[in-house]
Amino acid sequence: MYRLDGRLVLSPTDLTRHQECTHLTALDLAVADGRLQPPAEGVSDQTVLVADLGIAHELRYLESLEEQGLTVARLHGRSEAATVEAMRAGVDVVHQATLFDGTWGGQADFLLRTPAPSDLGRWSYEVADAKLARRVTVPALLQMATYADRLATLQGRAPERVCVVTGDGESRPWRLVDVAAYARRARTRLEGFVVDVPATGPVPVAHCDRCTWQPRCAAELRAGDDLSLVAGMRRDQRTALLAAGVATLEQLADATDDVLGATGIGRATRERLREQAREQLRGRVAGAPTRTLLSPQPAQGLLRLPEPSPGDLYLDFEGDPLSGDGRGLEYLAGLGDRAGRFTALWAHDAAEERRMVAELVDRVVAGWREDPGMHVYHYAAYEVSALKRLTGRYGVREAELDQLLRAERFVDLLPVVRQSMRISTQSYSIKKVEACYGRAHTGDVADAMSSVVEYEKWLVDRDPGRLQAIEDYNRDDVDSTRELHDWLENQRAELAASHGPLPRPTVAELAVPAPRSDAEVAEQALVERLHDAGHPLLGDLVQWHRREARPGWWEFFSRGELEDEQLVEDRTALGGLSSGVEVGTEKRSKLYAFTFPPQDTKLSVGSKAFDVDTRARIGEVREIDAVAGRLVVKSTRPPAASRGLGPEGPLDDKPLRESIAATADDVLAGRPCLGRALLDRVVPADTRRLPGEEAGDAVVRLGLALDGQVLAVQGPPGSGKTRAASRLIRALLDAGKKVGVTATSHAVIGNVLSAVGRPALQKCEEHQACGAPGVDWSKDAAEVAARLLDGSASLVGGTAWFWCRPDLAEAVDVLVVDEAGQFSLANALAVARSARSLVLLGDPQQLAQPTQAVHPGDSGLSALEHLLEGHPTVPEDRGVFLDRTYRMHPRLTAFVSDLAYEGRLESASGRERIAVDGWASGLAVRFVEHTRASAAASSEEAAAVAELWRSLQGVGWVDAAGERSGIGPDDVLVVAPYNDQVARIRGLLPDGARVGTVDRFQGQEAPVVVYSMTSSSADDAPRGVEFLYDLHRLNVAVSRAKALAVVVMGEQLLDAAVRTPEQLRQVNALCRLVEMATVVDGDQQALGRERDRGSRRSGQPGVPPTW
Repeated sequence: MYRLDGRLVLSPTDLTRHQECTHLTALDLAVADGRLQPPAEGVSDQTVLVADLGIAHELRYLESLEEQGLTVARLHGRSEAATVEAMRAGVDVVHQATLFDGTWGGQADFLLRTPAPSDLGRWSYEVADAKLARRVTVPALLQMATYADRLATLQGRAPERVCVVTGDGESRPWRLVDVAAYARRARTRLEGFVVDVPATGPVPVAHCDRCTWQPRCAAELRAGDDLSLVAGMRRDQRTALLAAGVATLEQLADATDDVLGATGIGRATRERLREQAREQLRGRVAGAPTRTLLSPQPAQGLLRLPEPSPGDLYLDFEGDPLSGDGRGLEYLAGLGDRAGRFTALWAHDAAEERRMVAELVDRVVAGWREDPGMHVYHYAAYEVSALKRLTGRYGVREAELDQLLRAERFVDLLPVVRQSMRISTQSYSIKKVEACYGRAHTGDVADAMSSVVEYEKWLVDRDPGRLQAIEDYNRDDVDSTRELHDWLENQRAELAASHGPLPRPTVAELAVPAPRSDAEVAEQALVERLHDAGHPLLGDLVQWHRREARPGWWEFFSRGELEDEQLVEDRTALGGLSSGVEVGTEKRSKLYAFTFPPQDTKLSVGSKAFDVDTRARIGEVREIDAVAGRLVVKSTRPPAASRGLGPEGPLDDKPLRESIAATADDVLAGRPCLGRALLDRVVPADTRRLPGEEAGDAVVRLGLALDGQVLAVQGPPGSGKTRAASRLIRALLDAGKKVGVTATSHAVIGNVLSAVGRPALQKCEEHQACGAPGVDWSKDAAEVAARLLDGSASLVGGTAWFWCRPDLAEAVDVLVVDEAGQFSLANALAVARSARSLVLLGDPQQLAQPTQAVHPGDSGLSALEHLLEGHPTVPEDRGVFLDRTYRMHPRLTAFVSDLAYEGRLESASGRERIAVDGWASGLAVRFVEHTRASAAASSEEAAAVAELWRSLQGVGWVDAAGERSGIGPDDVLVVAPYNDQVARIRGLLPDGARVGTVDRFQGQEAPVVVYSMTSSSADDAPRGVEFLYDLHRLNVAVSRAKALAVVVMGEQLLDAAVRTPEQLRQVNALCRLVEMATVVDGDQQALGRERDRGSRRSGQPGVPPTW
């Protein structure tokens, strides 16, 4: 930003900086106004070099356009008037186009002509920018969205796309609608900020490490003894403490139990924070690092350290998380040994990364073979996470890594430190902990972010000195990890001296690397034959189930590394457990009840519960309510006190693996099979609808004609997917065909069988049966198979395990896979052996396929995603898209259609009648002020939701048929992302209110949906932007509504700092929702105005937004 004739001129760079930190903007504005000197750091030689290389890249692209014979107007340094003149002349390319409205200004590298008509004539322009980076970045997209907004004004038409020409020469288009709303809001927010600058101060954020103002802000925080200096202090905890009058580290150290109790922070957490503040205060007074050892707890802290061994290794990765369009690249793995020897393994592209991870695992396995007592030490979970990700991504050394993990060869020293002591450093990062064992880092590369920056610079200038500096930094980290290990052993000895002998971890059953089983050897040989024969996808699918099961076992063994708070936040385990209380008996066992804070978990009735630390089996789950926070287990003995419980490992997948292997044998032998047709995307010859044909009629027509093909049917919310399936199945049965139904759950299968309304047989347990008239059930798979084969049953439903039976090969004419957007391609391949033709019915744009592992290539896709081949909606020549929703009012459909369905989804006739008295049909938003930062629960939002719910009861509404009725408890769905918030809301509403998470309500509907976003900001959201703003979850939540979807939220969620294009797309969707919504005040009265920024700011409906 700068002043021009007294007027402040803003740039897209100012925009991205403001999204990261408002205090940064206040400082930059003070510089622009001459009230403050800029940071001493000036323009570096590297900045100049990068700028020069960027210009060269831009000119190369310009020359390539001219070589294509396109007409080019070169306007470097000329005014916006010259840009408009060139556009009106209709040139193919405008280079260095000035765009400036008096506040926002810059030069777009290129305006590219398109055939879309505009005020200019039968053409218009789109923005393209050349960027040296080899990926699309958020700043580039915001920059182009800013240019595109001005371009829309100049040509009277908003461009559909913007395009980044990356450093590798690739043109990467981006839908403007996927960035425009976020960019508009960000610009408006910045414009308002600079006009009336509020008081700001330094608050640590992720951007601090890359900010030139960081030294100044850090000094201010130290001078003010800010709470953010307390190690492990979260933003929401800081806010809660400030609200309780605790403003400094010293005040926290001296705070009484009553004062801390008033913060609302959990007891264990607030006591930990106070003890941490006291330790840091001790270190401050002592003028040197201090530490206090905690009392030993079973299987925690220093008791996690195995016996040291001469073959111990130390591992550290350097990775760029944004490389490869966000896929990431681990460019260096450093491995050290007890003697201080160091090996650097480099990788600069995907092929080298594949070789690097294979060599690294081979070195570790060889070390284990030579020394059965060895372990690999690392600090924090990144190294093991990277190994899991890379072995899965490339399909290499997966079995070897699995053995290493199950044998617990990796030891994370971070939980050892955190669970065993309090240290006086401001952070528990290894660079801070080093002060305790007398080590200090030196070198040009100072931290992990500096390593990434240096590597990005190397990609530009290829200076070998940069790689050497990174390698020196990595070696320093490896050496530091070894010294930390030695220091921790000394601390362990000191603890033993005061508490007596301390046990070491139990030696794993697998003491040395074991040879692969005969089945694994045969499987690997099959994979290699498939790859050699040109069937790589099938080869990757052969090992899909082994790969998918491994994380479940890894998680089982690693849950003990989680802190108490992390156990509560973990979506699998249960944390914060009370002691078990005997509540009854069952045969020779007793029943024990536990309470816990509301949370997400994968424990369910019938599953076995295991202690997260000792891994001892506690008992079998008989009752569980994750919202109410109650668990009952059956056990023969009283359960010991436990920090947390988790489920056992994955289900037996052998039948599925055997079925896929049989298909692989068929393919290699050249025998025709349905599995090959699925992989090759063999669809009916012409899936286009006939003139005047409805989509459901097309499904029946194409389904009846199937003969060895695969029919994809994509059914968006409310489009009658189940109705279409039931019609097709009845037609097939009437034609004398046998039909099978499968899905990921018995409930979904039962729903389809019920809708068909014909005699059917379901393979399931009694409590899983749908109970519909005419639908029998049996838990005996052999009995169900026999009835299908002898013809006494023509319609059978069962999960993938049933349809993999060898005796069911081609047992049905057509197998219908429901919810195929969540059904893995591997499972679809496994069940395909049971049928002659396949129907994949589902919607990948709703809740995604649940998967645990990273899989190579496209083997991790769902069955329907595979058929769609990257398209958001099924192409006309690939299957049937059910393009009418019979549920939603057109205003709801418009949002959902643009969000997920490329604008192809429309409301069926009559849906415009759907209305709730006193409300504008469609989207509404109720902003709630969060007086304290909220993460997984918000009392303010819960109260607002309860108010809304009560205000809607008894209100009249009209359905699509024009019939009027009153809204009751069944007519309002209340949705929240977390069980903790579900519990808060449920506690404020009467019994019978429909309250749950998005997952619970998929497939359901109601006249009104109220969706509580819960978290105060993206920084507060458990599991981050990717979960809270997930487009699939937003789609499902909004599309449950017939007339009205009210989103209850803190407005700060719209201003999230985004760091990847996908995060930008996600937050932009919420911004777009708010633009399209009616704003509702605190009394739940519609304000009667659309939140359309274009109309509001231009003063005229339909006029493009200006800036």
